[in-house]
Amino acid sequence: MLTLLGMVVAGAVIFVGVAAWQWHDLTTVPHGPDAQALARSAETREARDRAVAFGAEQTARLRAAAPWAEVLGDSVADRCHAEARSGSFGGKPAWSPVLCVRTTVLYAAFDGEIEPRLADLDGALAGLGWKARSDGRSLVQRLQRMHSPGADATAEQTAEALARPNTVSVDHVPGDGRKSTALTVGVADRTGVPPVSGSWDNRPSLSGPDAKPYLDEESERVVYLDWRRADIEAIKAKAYAGHRYLLAIGLTQTYATGCPGATCNAVGGAPG
Repeated sequence: MLTLLGMVVAGAVIFVGVAAWQWHDLTTVPHGPDAQALARSAETREARDRAVAFGAEQTARLRAAAPWAEVLGDSVADRCHAEARSGSFGGKPAWSPVLCVRTTVLYAAFDGEIEPRLADLDGALAGLGWKARSDGRSLVQRLQRMHSPGADATAEQTAEALARPNTVSVDHVPGDGRKSTALTVGVADRTGVPPVSGSWDNRPSLSGPDAKPYLDEESERVVYLDWRRADIEAIKAKAYAGHRYLLAIGLTQTYATGCPGATCNAVGGAPG
């Protein structure tokens, strides 16, 4: 009897031990990629220099198309980041490749007739080779659609549509089909802030302009190459104290990716 009980206890101990080892193996974060090595590489530095130059050129040319706008401020978020995540509960964590991404945003305020202003921006965007993502509608087309009540609208519905704020935003992609670059041009009316894809400026989860979204820790790797968030509340106060509209021009570029010193779940070459 004692021998049988001992065998049962020993079996239970072995089972618990094996289960604990398997759980530890499944949940332990594997060795992460060397984000510093990727950020410091000559290839990444060259790609980043190209991204900086391209962003400056595009923003300057769009700014030149809007001489009626007063520049209020800008921001930049430039970092190389990877994270380890499990695909399901209890699944073994896997690292994403390190992505080096640069997002810049220019903020400006203006007045005047909204449709001609948006037409100026649409013309400049088309001239630079940008195409509207998703439904393909330009800023002017989105504005017109927003104020269109429909063929069978009542007088009340028509009045409601015409009274909507002139708030529009369009995400654009390069005409050559590159997926590593995206441009957002948005306008907010009276009190709002235009949403910009990839920007951290208006994220309420980040307290203060110096707060950063990622940490260099067990399940994350990050290198900040340039980081300056805009003071959104100050920009809003200045914009709407003397103007009706707030314009945002945001450009996001993924300029490098890799997984040095580790195994990642998917790794591609540096974006073109």
